[in-house]
Amino acid sequence: MKELRTLELEKKKYLIFDLDGTLIDSIGIYNAADQEVIQRYAGKFIPSDIIQEERDLFFKNHESGDTYLNYMEFLINKYNLDMTKEKLLEIRNAISHYAYANVINYKSGVVTVLKKLYNAKYTLVLATITDKSQLYIYVSENKKMQEGLNIAETFDLILTKEDVKYKKPNPEIYNKVLEYYNANREDCLVFEDSLAGVMAAKSAGIETVNVYDKYAIKDRAKINSLSDYYISNFKEFNNYLNRKKY
Repeated sequence: MKELRTLELEKKKYLIFDLDGTLIDSIGIYNAADQEVIQRYAGKFIPSDIIQEERDLFFKNHESGDTYLNYMEFLINKYNLDMTKEKLLEIRNAISHYAYANVINYKSGVVTVLKKLYNAKYTLVLATITDKSQLYIYVSENKKMQEGLNIAETFDLILTKEDVKYKKPNPEIYNKVLEYYNANREDCLVFEDSLAGVMAAKSAGIETVNVYDKYAIKDRAKINSLSDYYISNFKEFNNYLNRKKY
């Protein structure tokens, strides 16, 4: 892994950002929602780290199809829940809605960095496996995020779960960005927090900055081995921008 100071950002044109765990603190919300569903309907308390490990493994092995509905089916079978996968997804979304609208916010330093990059005329892209309905909550209901910056106005292109057939670590979403702009890989830079995300970006042949997220700690060694650069938070990247006189 190279030192951040060696990154030649001035040679990049397209800066591509993951959302969950990279720009916003949301992974813990997903863990809590799954935990509540299991406890409410199966009568079992499962530690959040176990839930996340099971979910990450499921998504790693199920890249295609409606992955969220398929994950609901996994929960139904594993915990013997008496409902359809569609109903379970509806319940899970209802549990999470309050947090999406009122709790989730940008990670420290994100707003400052995105505004500087936007003003510097970089093309900013959001490439996330979050679905459009959830993103809509962030844009239309989440006052904290709206006060920071408007996602719809900041990013030139937004790709979500509905825009791809395959989920990360498949590189499809990043290849779509390349195709959309007819861009050279060397002109792009990806910001990712998770192992699946870093694998996707590197499979697409794009230089990658890993953004620390505590929920990816178990994959830290593998993430470090694959990433080109690392930042502990966006304040660190803002310091880099300041040194570059952005």
